[in-house]
Amino acid sequence: MNYIQSTSAFHVTWLSRLNPIYRILSDIQYVEDFFENGNIYLSSFKNFKKYEDEMQGDRTEGQNLVGGFNGKDSSHYVSYEGGINAYVLCATNSLSEDVITDFKGIGAIKIKDSVNFGKEIARKLSFVNTGIEGDCIYGDSKVQILENEQNKAFHDIDFDNPIIMKEELSQITLGVEMFMKHKKYEHQQEHRLLWFSEVQIENGIVIHCPEAIKYCDKIIF
Repeated sequence: MNYIQSTSAFHVTWLSRLNPIYRILSDIQYVEDFFENGNIYLSSFKNFKKYEDEMQGDRTEGQNLVGGFNGKDSSHYVSYEGGINAYVLCATNSLSEDVITDFKGIGAIKIKDSVNFGKEIARKLSFVNTGIEGDCIYGDSKVQILENEQNKAFHDIDFDNPIIMKEELSQITLGVEMFMKHKKYEHQQEHRLLWFSEVQIENGIVIHCPEAIKYCDKIIF
């Protein structure tokens, strides 16, 4: 008996349900400037380390210690820093009273479609052709212990060649260090958007992107 696989002649569109995220702002002028003019500020990991408020800044942002055991009762770890070439927008998955207080919020940009929002922002940034977003990962430390194939690949890296080491390390870690935060920040339920530049990012930047407004709603607390 022969079976024929039946396929639909109709085009199928498959979508993923998007959860909104919220960019909390501490000044009504920042909220209005975005919704009226399309201006929005993107920060950087270097800026995060300058904030004096512990709940808003983190001096260890982007830093990571990665490695694992080599099978000879010894381990090898490398300390490195990621995100030095990224613009960053921090948001939250939940508008709780605690997170609003942490960021002295008076309002927020509700981003309903972060994927298309991120793409519109990317079109306004020079030297940027790659982006990523995701929830932060919270733990007691920023040590990444590799196992199995990842651990084997790590120990095969040519650590005497800084350029190759950086490229291969990036392939192994997949940029997780840019989302790792200490557990004391867990209540913030942070969601990050990052845009990677071909050059190192020293400071934040205000960009003009009215095209992103249609993916957002205004919230005033």
